[in-house]
Amino acid sequence: MNTAYSYTFFKGAAALFDLELNRERRYILPCVVDYEVNFDNGVLHVRTEKGFKFDGRSGPRILDWFAPNLGTLEERLAWHMHDALGYAQSLSFVQTNYALKFVLRDIAAYSNIKSEIIRRAVSLSDSWYGFPKLYDEWYCNVGKVRTTFYAL
Repeated sequence: MNTAYSYTFFKGAAALFDLELNRERRYILPCVVDYEVNFDNGVLHVRTEKGFKFDGRSGPRILDWFAPNLGTLEERLAWHMHDALGYAQSLSFVQTNYALKFVLRDIAAYSNIKSEIIRRAVSLSDSWYGFPKLYDEWYCNVGKVRTTFYAL
């Protein structure tokens, strides 16, 4: 996987697009969000159910000048995809972070350098990756996320 070619929304594009930045930087989606991202070696299908919670671009507000917490629809798709992949259903930690890089670079039109900086930043810790513990803030998403990668 080293190129993201395109994406297709089946449901929920408006829900991502209509999100408004809030102080808590936590967003609960009001409906199903369902799409595919085409990579050079396969297709990633992402589906989150109504009530899926995510945080846009993770990290402190001071980084908003570099990469916005929400941004364009394509940036929101990248942040949502990365958060959904964090539940370790279809791609490894390393693959998940590369998928983010390629979507930011090829679909959200970030430079290769900028997308690589973000990939390296999210790769510093894998504490967010995998099945959340019962007391974790993100445990509410268990059962609300499905990701599948279909290799070509």
